[in-house]
Amino acid sequence: MQLSNFLEFEQANTLNNVEKVQNVVSTEQSYLDNMVKDWACWDDTYRFIEDRNQDYINADLQNETLVELKVNVMLYVNDSGKVVYAKSVDINSGKERPVPEELLKLVEEGTLLTKSENDNISTCVLLDEDPMFIACHPILTTKYQGPMKGTLIFGRYFDSKLLDYFNQTTCSSILMYRTDQEIPPEIQMKYKNFSEYPDRNIVEPISKEKIAGYFELKDVSGQPALIMRADFPRELYLNGKKALNYMYFFLLLTGLVTGAGVKFALDSFFVSRLIEIDNFVTKVRSEKDLSKRLVLKDNDELYRLSREINGMLNDIDLADQELKAQEREKKVLLDSLNELVIFVNPQLNIIWANKAALEYMHVDLEKATGKRLKPILGMSGPLGEHLQLEEIFVSGNKESGEFTEEDGNSWFVQAIPVTDDNGKIIGVLETCSDITGRKAVEKLYQEKQIAEIANHAKSEFLANMSHELRTPLNSIIGFSDLLYEQVFGELNEKQLKYAGNISRSGKHLLNLINDILDISKVEAGKLKLDYNEFELANKLNTIISLLSPIAYLKNIRIEIDMDNKLTSICADEARFAQIMYNLVDNAIKFSHENSSVTIGAKMKGDKVEITVKDTGIGIKAEDQHKLFKPFSQIDSFSSKKFPGTGLGLSLVKQIVNLHGGYVWFRSSPGEGSTFAFTIPINGNKSKET
Repeated sequence: MQLSNFLEFEQANTLNNVEKVQNVVSTEQSYLDNMVKDWACWDDTYRFIEDRNQDYINADLQNETLVELKVNVMLYVNDSGKVVYAKSVDINSGKERPVPEELLKLVEEGTLLTKSENDNISTCVLLDEDPMFIACHPILTTKYQGPMKGTLIFGRYFDSKLLDYFNQTTCSSILMYRTDQEIPPEIQMKYKNFSEYPDRNIVEPISKEKIAGYFELKDVSGQPALIMRADFPRELYLNGKKALNYMYFFLLLTGLVTGAGVKFALDSFFVSRLIEIDNFVTKVRSEKDLSKRLVLKDNDELYRLSREINGMLNDIDLADQELKAQEREKKVLLDSLNELVIFVNPQLNIIWANKAALEYMHVDLEKATGKRLKPILGMSGPLGEHLQLEEIFVSGNKESGEFTEEDGNSWFVQAIPVTDDNGKIIGVLETCSDITGRKAVEKLYQEKQIAEIANHAKSEFLANMSHELRTPLNSIIGFSDLLYEQVFGELNEKQLKYAGNISRSGKHLLNLINDILDISKVEAGKLKLDYNEFELANKLNTIISLLSPIAYLKNIRIEIDMDNKLTSICADEARFAQIMYNLVDNAIKFSHENSSVTIGAKMKGDKVEITVKDTGIGIKAEDQHKLFKPFSQIDSFSSKKFPGTGLGLSLVKQIVNLHGGYVWFRSSPGEGSTFAFTIPINGNKSKET
């Protein structure tokens, strides 16, 4: 009956342990579910599905981001079921790798796509390389509102690394069997049981020493994908059998002792009690177990002697427990420190070291105790190299300093002499703190200050030089225009040509200086916006009128596609015109002859979106990072063929940002480019509210 009870208790305990393993696996899936929900319900993700802006990729979709999130695969799928962006990374090495074709096929079939705003998928799929945990969530705004723009899919490989993590976390041995591959016959029986009785775990002994628990992980169709097996030692059953054997032996021994006791009780009662006291004292002394107590009956001298012995043992035990408690507190406190702490005697032999120091020396306390400090290290290091501990025993002074190792790590080392009650130095307590991170932060801070000072000086210099150059340039432009208009007399054809060249070059240089001054004002934080309300259509027509002569030379049509609901906007009218002039001028400059440039304007909530689309030469992918940088042009060939300073797009971005908007673009070589920006319709009125 007792053995049957032990078996039932073992069965229940194993089921409980299997559930714990299941919970650990479920926790990993829940982490993936929460992570994909957090990313999918984010305004930046919602906007990325629409415009696929490069800023989102550069800021949020780097390899390091996936490694930090412990996510192997990210798939961005739009509401049409098309993958707009995919990334796969080995989270162990941080290197990018191809997205599994089987996973892309499941997306194409619609198996992993969410159907509504409240739909989400959490499952496991079997890939050729390894199984993978999958979490899918509809792409919504940060406020969890639609309409749904598509599905965000995160995947984490269920590989050997993750299986090792589950083994360490659950302190058990876990095996994984794929249902799409050949599995052992005993596991096939469990697979049939799961098919007949889903969601029910199975427990059965596999040997005298081990018992196994089985549970399943289902795929997206609800069928078993993985059979998990967790092995546990049969400690309860073995201990139960051992306890029964002890009980048999105890009953037999009790019968023998009882028979002997009845026979010799009368003639050996007094002597046996003395022998008991003697044996007890001897045992306590040999085993050093102060928790034992001597129990004697009868109110006589032997009883009073046993009571005094017990009282003495109690006092000694209390004192020993207090001393051990103090030792434990000291050990816990010092072991919790990240610093290396070590205590050496005058012979530089190690008396004690905390956990961090022992790990640094790659030894345990038992092996390190009594050994000399330097030989046990066997190499240079902060514990034994930087401070001369022998001199501290002579001088009695505290020593400290900062040191940098050959590997670049920086340490702060401090040695404090420890004295006894008579003032004699009995040892040195040495502590070592790794300050590499702090030193790196200090260096970065200093470099940041130097860069800020240099940038400010550059802006001040450009601003001052721009003002100094404007006055003589205006004179050059004015007098050359007077000469070109022949106000003071007629000029021949060559003189007129040279005067016109001087005027055009001066005006080009003046525009460059004005752009430099604007850039300097933005960087110095001195460019202020003058908000006023104006008619958008009139302003766009004005820009077209200014640029129509340039467009006429290349026979380029400029068209406006404007939302009928848009009438007027509130912004800095002059700066808005500067933005549009730069964008339309660039579109004309890089368009083919006999083509068209389209200016689009539409409402997006409380913002207006302006687009300038051309059908020109386009921009190569490797050159797109140069856009919006001051003095940066696509390449030397284009710079010669299409003149410019490289400041236009940089100013566009800066001015749009000052308005509280953002800029993006799309471009393909040979197909043209589309530059767009969005700013609030009500300008500074929306900021005030």
